[in-house]
Amino acid sequence: MTVPTALLLMLTAAFDPTLFQDANRDYADGDYAAAAERYERIIAGGVDHPVVFYNLANAYYRQGRIGAAIANYERALRINPGMESAQHNLAQAVARTDRRLPRPAAPRWERILLFWHQSLSPGFAWTGALTAWCLFWAALALRAWRPLPHIATIAAICALVALALGLSAWTKSQPSRLAVAAAERVSAHYGTSETETVRFELHEGDRVLIDQQEGDWVRVMLENGDRGWVRRDGLVLVGPPYTPPATQTPSETTP
Repeated sequence: MTVPTALLLMLTAAFDPTLFQDANRDYADGDYAAAAERYERIIAGGVDHPVVFYNLANAYYRQGRIGAAIANYERALRINPGMESAQHNLAQAVARTDRRLPRPAAPRWERILLFWHQSLSPGFAWTGALTAWCLFWAALALRAWRPLPHIATIAAICALVALALGLSAWTKSQPSRLAVAAAERVSAHYGTSETETVRFELHEGDRVLIDQQEGDWVRVMLENGDRGWVRRDGLVLVGPPYTPPATQTPSETTP
């Protein structure tokens, strides 16, 4: 782990550096179950740092729990889309799934209007939007005080940048409800009962979108648009909130 990452983790509320070090030590010793349990405890304590999710994903990957690994790589990338190690390991994990299904696509409007924002982190988008908005008002104030050539054009550009980044930040703050199948097979039914006809089956590691929930059941949608009801405990929500797989838990580790 780099020094900047270590410092950032230590500044995070509720972060327990001893627990994090113990988790890394368990991983290095090959006790991946114990490492996962400690990383899960860190996350349950309120830490949502991409390195913790990345290390947790590696621990699950080493145990052969591909669904849980994919969910946590997705969590790391949702916070830091440019994390190359998580991108690489996610691709490795997806390659081990039975069907190697792609991540469900974003809504059509987002793919058209925000095709450029995939690599931006939520924090960068918010900061950029706020900065551009402040520059817009500064340009207007300067124009009122002392009209300069092109100042109106500069103000308009700042307003457009603020609008674009603000929309990007808002979208990232309300992400789609992505989930990952955590069991070897997860049956998707026509209704919210085990007695309902099975419409299709999810394989471990398949990523789906959740568009409805009723009690312990959620309706999921595949990339091709097929929908079915599955039990909530057969999935790991990418979140937030961040919950561990139902069947079970700094320097970056390497799978």
